[in-house]
Amino acid sequence: METFIASMEQARRILREQIPAVSRALSAADVDRSRIPHLREIENWLEEEIPRLRGRNEMIRAAELAARWDIGANGPGSWGVPSPGGGGLVAFDEKRFATYSTARAEGGKLAESFLRLPHTTTRFSEDDYGRVFGELTERRDDAAFTSAFFSVVGPGNTVRVLRELNNRDVESLRENAKTLGTALAGAVTRQPGVLGTAWEPESLRKVPSDDLGLLLGHGRFPTGWLAAVVGPRIGKSAGKDDSKGGAGKSTGNGGSKGGADELKHLLPALADNPETARTLFNDMRPEDLRTLFSELNAQVSLYPNDHSEIAFDLEAEFGRMLAAGAGVFEKRSPGPEAVRFAFNVMTTVGDLRTRGDFRRPEGEPTEVAPGARIFMSMLAGAYAAEITEGANAGDANRTMGSALEKTTSLTAGLHPKFRLSPGDTYRFLKIFADSAERMKPFEAGMGRLAVHLMNEAGAKDRGSGIKHLGNTFASLGYVSGMQLAAANEVRGKMDEFDQEQRDRLFFLLGLGVDFAGFGATALGLVVTSFDDAVWLMLSKPTSETIDSFKDIDTTRLDRLKESDRLATLGREYWIFHLLRHHGFSYTVPPDDPAFGRPPITGKDGNLLPFKDLAKNPKALKNLADWLIRNGSGSGDLRTAGGAATQLDVFFGGAKDKTQHNPVPFG
Repeated sequence: METFIASMEQARRILREQIPAVSRALSAADVDRSRIPHLREIENWLEEEIPRLRGRNEMIRAAELAARWDIGANGPGSWGVPSPGGGGLVAFDEKRFATYSTARAEGGKLAESFLRLPHTTTRFSEDDYGRVFGELTERRDDAAFTSAFFSVVGPGNTVRVLRELNNRDVESLRENAKTLGTALAGAVTRQPGVLGTAWEPESLRKVPSDDLGLLLGHGRFPTGWLAAVVGPRIGKSAGKDDSKGGAGKSTGNGGSKGGADELKHLLPALADNPETARTLFNDMRPEDLRTLFSELNAQVSLYPNDHSEIAFDLEAEFGRMLAAGAGVFEKRSPGPEAVRFAFNVMTTVGDLRTRGDFRRPEGEPTEVAPGARIFMSMLAGAYAAEITEGANAGDANRTMGSALEKTTSLTAGLHPKFRLSPGDTYRFLKIFADSAERMKPFEAGMGRLAVHLMNEAGAKDRGSGIKHLGNTFASLGYVSGMQLAAANEVRGKMDEFDQEQRDRLFFLLGLGVDFAGFGATALGLVVTSFDDAVWLMLSKPTSETIDSFKDIDTTRLDRLKESDRLATLGREYWIFHLLRHHGFSYTVPPDDPAFGRPPITGKDGNLLPFKDLAKNPKALKNLADWLIRNGSGSGDLRTAGGAATQLDVFFGGAKDKTQHNPVPFG
């Protein structure tokens, strides 16, 4: 039964999410939409039937506890209910479980205790709150109980208690606020008809936005219900994008300041319910969306903790809402609506502006709120394929604007879901280029993508050349150069940035234990560091070459000074492993006696992890000599060393191009 109910819920969710998309697609194709209402009827039927099925399932599960039904059972049955000798039926003891009506009665009784909670500083009692919330926590998943509870309490009294919790710096009280939110979400989702008119969207629209933000700040609510509550707060001037199947016209103002002032309180709710954010924002005109996001950004920057530390950091919630809407936190691959949301964010948030005046009607460029920037880095890491294609200054798309359409890439294994222009790509990278810490999620995403692309290209080349690998390394080089250009423009201190990157890479190269399989073993990295290290190694800002290791001596042990050289050698070492993995052979084996003092291999004849080699300058020199003997610097692309050197050249040339001219065509 539970599996069947879950399937019904999934069907209802799919209908809710996809009916608008189907309607838009039919409208765009000028196809008859007269049967769309039938889909709505199915959705409404599911809305009515699922609560009934849940109630029936609860009765079934409760009945199973009443007695043992197996033939021949003797003595006390489950939960102390006697079982007849020899098996058979027994009386059904309704006291052993709560029926639907009992659960409702108990929910109403707890609501009365809730209403009696003191709400003044002098009378506040943590014990009183603990008793009430202890029971609510235990029953928060019982929709019959919670719907009865909230129907009695009502929005106003719920807000009163939430504000009292908000004023208390006690961890348990913070959890109580979450309990209220999740219990309310369950009641709205599963028993909306029981809650009463006070909880209907039309009534909640009258609740002040800051109160509404507290009410809806936790929990997963039905998309249609939450959209009906939040939608009017956006502002009447936010028009739909006719070109994407929407309706309505823009007034040219797109989301008033008043709309953003109200909507800021609801950012946590939209972050927890990304389907609703997509429903509200996906069809807005780009200019209206940019204006609305600009106003929201200004509002959360002025009041980052408008509720207080116990509630929400609005700067962070703004960023979290944008990332969640793009599907960043979902385990599955983002669906079409999440992809559209990501496209809208990546083409607008990099170009936020102040409100215009008579001198500058279009406004002045403004920075994204600091607390939101890390989430934009997460978004860029999740859409690393689109960033990579957008940064490519060597393909036929480099002069084209951004478009929500799939594009064909010359890079093997790269399948972007939409096209970003170089300008939009660069502006988005600048959002989080102000610190190495904020770069990390993006770099981890680029590391994952780089490993995937290298393996795809290596499998195509099969050791016979580096045609596909060359394209891959050039593509990655363009991204690296654009990233460095963004950091240079935003930070203005590249020497400091360079040192941070090198220090981080050296730290990562010195970490960890060995893992089986290609990649982490070669570097001697812990798995959690591998993605980060891959991109750092590829994009390190240095011009050192393998030849610089010919003169390594025992005095060069300072990590800060040698991190650049180590990064160079580590990168070639790793690329060499990549080529070896895909069919290139050794010219000279690593266990050759010429490189044995000290050895660069273990007892099994395989190369030691780089972290071990890096501890000994003489071992690093032997590694460098061995790479040179295997073709490094020779120009012979039939050797692993020669191919690795050439791939480094491809990467470096592309990086230099975008680093010095990231947006040649605007």
